[in-house]
Amino acid sequence: MAHSGYMRANYTRSAFVGATLVLALTGCGPAESNSAEPALAGNLGDGSSSGEEPSVDKQEQITPGGIAAIVLQHLGSDAVRKFVTYEPEPGSVSVLVQLRDGTPHNFAVQVYSPKQAELFSEARQCPREPKHKGELCRTLENGTTVTTRQDAGGFSDDNVDGMVISATAITPEDGGTLAMYESYDDSAAVSMTDLEDLLTDPRLTWLTEPVVNRAGEGIDVKESTG
Repeated sequence: MAHSGYMRANYTRSAFVGATLVLALTGCGPAESNSAEPALAGNLGDGSSSGEEPSVDKQEQITPGGIAAIVLQHLGSDAVRKFVTYEPEPGSVSVLVQLRDGTPHNFAVQVYSPKQAELFSEARQCPREPKHKGELCRTLENGTTVTTRQDAGGFSDDNVDGMVISATAITPEDGGTLAMYESYDDSAAVSMTDLEDLLTDPRLTWLTEPVVNRAGEGIDVKESTG
């Protein structure tokens, strides 16, 4: 997969560059289907933000397995075929997700530290008017700014008939989360609502509860060698 001119020309908001870069650096076209079954995640609770928040000294940096555990809980083990991670850029943890859906696709989920999330200054608050057709933005009660977007057309050089669904959730003091799903036709196995629900899970953050990472220890997350 190449970091195509389509992405450079049309992804004007900097917050979407991170997820795009994940796919551009690690992907090589649509995901392959011959892969191992991911293990089931352990008990993570329901992801509710109600009740007392865990103290910072009891939290730890999220791992690729921790991200995978949350993805599995949201999408279901029946939907996911494989997870892949790779040596990340500083201040980020990223996972590529291969779904069982037969549509060729690329799907990445990325978590940024608060320092790295400063790169996405434009996504910290919603603009008065959407800068792009198909873009939705709202700010939650906890101050998280969530932006979702759908584009007709893929960003990979070999994808001329596809579509891209992307989302960001930025909370300055906690960091940011990004996700991007690219389909090679005009259908998608996930929706903008799916991505928003995933990215606003309070456990999917740079510092998370240890139980999240423990649940991820039993999940087979492959390491990319490419």
